[in-house]
Amino acid sequence: MRLLGAAIVLSMLLAVPVAAQRAPELSIEREGGEVSTVALAMERGFAAVPLGLLSDLGWTVAEDGDELSVSIPNDFRIELQIGSPFFRWDGIALQLVDTPYREGGTVFVPLQLVADFLPRRLPDLYEFDGGRSLLRAGNPVPGAPQAQAEPDEPDLTRPSTYEGVRVVIIDPGHGGADPGALGVGGVREKDVALRIALELAEVLRRESDLEVHLTRDGDTFVDLWDRGEIATNLKGDRYGIFVSIHGNSFPDQRGTRGFETYFLSEARTEHERRVSAIENAPLRMGNQQIDPERDPDLSFILRELQNLDHQHWSALLAEMAQDELEEVHPGPNRGVKQGVLAVLTNALMPSVLVEVGYLSNAEESRLMGAESFQSQAAQALGRSIMRFFERYPPGSGSGQ
Repeated sequence: MRLLGAAIVLSMLLAVPVAAQRAPELSIEREGGEVSTVALAMERGFAAVPLGLLSDLGWTVAEDGDELSVSIPNDFRIELQIGSPFFRWDGIALQLVDTPYREGGTVFVPLQLVADFLPRRLPDLYEFDGGRSLLRAGNPVPGAPQAQAEPDEPDLTRPSTYEGVRVVIIDPGHGGADPGALGVGGVREKDVALRIALELAEVLRRESDLEVHLTRDGDTFVDLWDRGEIATNLKGDRYGIFVSIHGNSFPDQRGTRGFETYFLSEARTEHERRVSAIENAPLRMGNQQIDPERDPDLSFILRELQNLDHQHWSALLAEMAQDELEEVHPGPNRGVKQGVLAVLTNALMPSVLVEVGYLSNAEESRLMGAESFQSQAAQALGRSIMRFFERYPPGSGSGQ
């Protein structure tokens, strides 16, 4: 079963016409054929179910303030937290599109937990029929071994046989009150990123099998955490990628120049940690005092990305972006990098952040401000994306 956000699941539920206006429901079919229903809560703008539903399904549910746990005795447990989309499944870090919350003394969890994660990770116990909004549920037996569906190692070399629409979300870095890095002659990172992004969108829209979106198409501020979530909602349950465009800066070493592409993973070097800190700096603009290097929530998503194979594909996309940029950029090619980048955390798809050059370098700043370079960089990124889609989704047509 594909990974579906609660918003996507809800759209499937609401796609079925109903004779009267009533709250959407989830039907539950037990092993013996008994069918019951539970109304979906919509107060927060997404479909949610009472946490007590899991108790009805045979799990042991416990609340300790904002800490929630759902377990099979003597087996494994699911740990969630009010207000956080990240949770642990038997110690493995995963992410929901929406967050658990408390309303009127009742705890609600996103429908995604029971309609997606349970069937995907416990296929012997659960099956979800989206067309009928029906969850078929077995009875978890304490101590009994439960099958856990784990993804196979992806084959990144096989050609893709997929012929459907692919989604590309382009994210011009910074914007509005956040200018990003400043270069020689008043060149601003936000302007360079937007111009390349607009040109890239124009290039990709010539392809009939691509659906192209931008997180901003003007000089506006978009919250850093929102960008990946916007991308995830736009992609839905289709195949797609997220490309964030930026310019680098290293004022203490103005001779530094070149281009590099990042994907989301733990930073390995001081340079990767420095760039991650620079790109995460806009978090402070919204009074979000978060240290992504120490925030445990971000370590959750890193492990989930490994589970979903997104890291493999993101690394491949980054490699292709570097290859194509090398054809138009005087360089040097600084290679594929990795870091804990907040802008990529909520983008549940192959995602990269491209640093097209160093604005702190006088010569490279002038290059990045030139329309001819911006056009060439956009075309190079367009070629890398089309090359990437020759392999993604995998040739088997499965996985996401």
